[in-house]
Amino acid sequence: MTTLILFSLAVSGFLILPLMIQPLSLGLVVMFSTLFMCMISALMLSSWYGFILFLIYVGGLLVMFAYVAALSPNVLFGGGYPVMIMFLVLIPMTFIFYSYYLTDLPSLGYLTDFLNLKFLKMYGTEMVSPQMISILVGLAIILLINLVVVVKICYYQHASLRPFSTQ
Repeated sequence: MTTLILFSLAVSGFLILPLMIQPLSLGLVVMFSTLFMCMISALMLSSWYGFILFLIYVGGLLVMFAYVAALSPNVLFGGGYPVMIMFLVLIPMTFIFYSYYLTDLPSLGYLTDFLNLKFLKMYGTEMVSPQMISILVGLAIILLINLVVVVKICYYQHASLRPFSTQ
């Protein structure tokens, strides 16, 4: 159940990304969604893996968004419109994820099979097992969203990252 709550928070954070305008708010949303995905991987896999993954992501985000925030102009934060949208998306997603049909599937019986395969953790092959492929896909989505955010921030024509004209 905790994993479903964290997953719904991460997905709702991903859905409000297009509503963010300032680089600092983009960085905050990406950091929170990274935190939720790392917490999911810490619950499903080893807690050390989630902790190290979070430290790597936060280190990269701090360097990237500190540089971008230093170069971007000072813009005041607007109203709470994106936060309101997030809560309007989060409430239906919580009901969808907690519905009877999604939580009481007979396919959740793989948990007992997973406990019998503890030797997989010694070789590091649990990330590519069929039961854990959703975590791997989630991490790939986070990397893709980070790429899109960096491209969106650096694409502004009148920003400080534009090339100097030689006229």
